Amino acid sequence: MNSLSVFVQLIVGGLAIGSVYGLVALAHSMIWSGVRVVNFAQGEIFMIAASVSLMFVTGEWGAQLPFIPAALIGTAVSAFFGFLIYILVMRPTTKIGFLYVIGGCVGVQMLLQNIAILIWGSTGRPYPAIFPMTPVQIFGVYIVPQDVFVLCISLIAAGLLWLFLTKTKTGTAMRASSQNRAVAGLMGISHIKTDALTIIIASGLAGLAGILLAPKFFVTPQMGAIINSKAFTAAVLGGFGNIPGAVVGGLLLGIVENLAGGLLSSQFKDATSFIILILIMIFKPGGLFDAGPGRKA
Repeated sequence: MNSLSVFVQLIVGGLAIGSVYGLVALAHSMIWSGVRVVNFAQGEIFMIAASVSLMFVTGEWGAQLPFIPAALIGTAVSAFFGFLIYILVMRPTTKIGFLYVIGGCVGVQMLLQNIAILIWGSTGRPYPAIFPMTPVQIFGVYIVPQDVFVLCISLIAAGLLWLFLTKTKTGTAMRASSQNRAVAGLMGISHIKTDALTIIIASGLAGLAGILLAPKFFVTPQMGAIINSKAFTAAVLGGFGNIPGAVVGGLLLGIVENLAGGLLSSQFKDATSFIILILIMIFKPGGLFDAGPGRKA
């Protein structure tokens, strides 16, 4: 392959994994914007969806299902777990203090990882890809079909969410509640309901991200931890709480990370996100798309 083909392949691969970062970053930004908490167990929700979906794809739980219904089940399970974490841990501890929310979520993170180890073991399990993982030549450029699939599904999911938030009454109510709960309450909008719906949607997005990325890596109980840290970086990069910024931040991070790993050294790949996080916190703590004080939607 020539240098241009390698560069384009790295860009497409970066966009694919960056779109997954963007979905999890979107989940973080939604929860922060709407509920004003941070779910540090989001990576485990990511992992649970991939693990449950894999069980149905491979038939390890008896019924073997095609990818789409298995993915829908995994996404639904992740949304349910996210809701449980909110009801049992995040909502009660929010009334005490933010540090208690962090402690509670970290505790849930460790608990879910250990439960996953008891159920599935610590050995990585391969997730079958929908499309080929080997590059195919298109107009002289080598592109991985699975990467294109992941990118398209991620962008469609983000686009549908944006339409839901901006074009439906429920989405408008969620945005109104995130902007000013007192005024929204006077208009008959229950912040309890909008908070719960925000958590459910955000957790479903994180679960979908886990399923999309699973074929690229092995499914393990620890798979969500590193992705969650990178998604958090993407959310900060785009402006924490800024929903469109989270997607853009994820795409940018994925491109930079893939280029650093492909053109420099694979050792730089994982370090890139942490370097970017440090630089953003020093020079632009509000993120690239900071909309100023207040909640973003």
